[in-house]
Amino acid sequence: MNKKKILTANLEIGMVTAEAVYNFSNHLIISSNTTLTPDIIDKLKYYSVKSVKILVPAENEDAALPVLNEDVKDLTYFEKIQVSEEFKVFESEFNTCVNDFKDELNDLVAKNADGIIENMLGHVDQIFSKARNPLHLLDMMLCIRNYDDITYAHSMNVALICDIIGRWLKFSDDDLMVLVTAGLLHDIGKVKIPPEIIKKPGRLTNEEFAMIQKHPGYGFDILRTKNLDSRIANAALQHHERYNGRGYPDKLTGAETDFFASIVAIADVYDAMTSNRSYRKGICPFDVLEQMEREKDSYEPEVLHKFINNTAESYVNNEVMLSNGERGRVILLNKNFFSRPLVVAGNNTYDLSKMHGLYIENII
Repeated sequence: MNKKKILTANLEIGMVTAEAVYNFSNHLIISSNTTLTPDIIDKLKYYSVKSVKILVPAENEDAALPVLNEDVKDLTYFEKIQVSEEFKVFESEFNTCVNDFKDELNDLVAKNADGIIENMLGHVDQIFSKARNPLHLLDMMLCIRNYDDITYAHSMNVALICDIIGRWLKFSDDDLMVLVTAGLLHDIGKVKIPPEIIKKPGRLTNEEFAMIQKHPGYGFDILRTKNLDSRIANAALQHHERYNGRGYPDKLTGAETDFFASIVAIADVYDAMTSNRSYRKGICPFDVLEQMEREKDSYEPEVLHKFINNTAESYVNNEVMLSNGERGRVILLNKNFFSRPLVVAGNNTYDLSKMHGLYIENII
């Protein structure tokens, strides 16, 4: 199957969507793999959706579909990545590795860790090898939209981000292996949570959230019986702890939390906020970095500074869309507020660290 973008006015009954469709405020209108009906097409028109990506069978690739003609230069930053050949290779490798990882994680619950961990780490290396560098890897991860199972894809993403952070912190090979394993297994306790709660698309009830909050303890109980470095089980138990003591399950503060768990916590939050969910579109990386900076007392200071600095720096010279509708270019980071850089838009220069009503809406 291939994907083609088609004007909403030219959609036909029976076409199948290739991607989820969101309205202007990022609320889901229809999911991917939805077969279009007259009511759904009317719904898209009602929400002023201009175009939709449709699945096209390979044998119909040359058919004269009313495709929306767009030059690559008119695509957003992440859309350009998505249409590249290297992203297609990356996405295929990622999906294959996640499917294998899912089986291995379930095996690990019932068996010992011998051989299984090595296979899991091999998947991380395979995915990493498809990216040019760590920052390119982060961008391609943000471009994968449709996960068959969010829990397993999220765990793989967290492991990859931990790998990146560990390299930035100049970890030894042995420590890096432990950190990546901690990222892979941080949510293993969710296998004990009813799947209907894990996959619930909307807001959880208080009772459901209380059940979700048990997964760190479940994960610790599973992993402490395996022949693994203690930091891996600690990361499962403590990745929702916060440096200011406002996390769970034990409200640990500062250095009471295992350092590796503090790294996993940052990777966990960044991936959860930037990834698409059935009920919302992924948040712009600059918005996520800003929220993390504003809540900096929640995270280990050294790791947070390194992560935000290096991630924001990767977007210097990128074009962005500002919340006032202007297109601009990031030209310089503010060292005291990395997520709010200097942006030049036409004849205007905006220091976003001093203009709190203006922000980067999207990277283009």
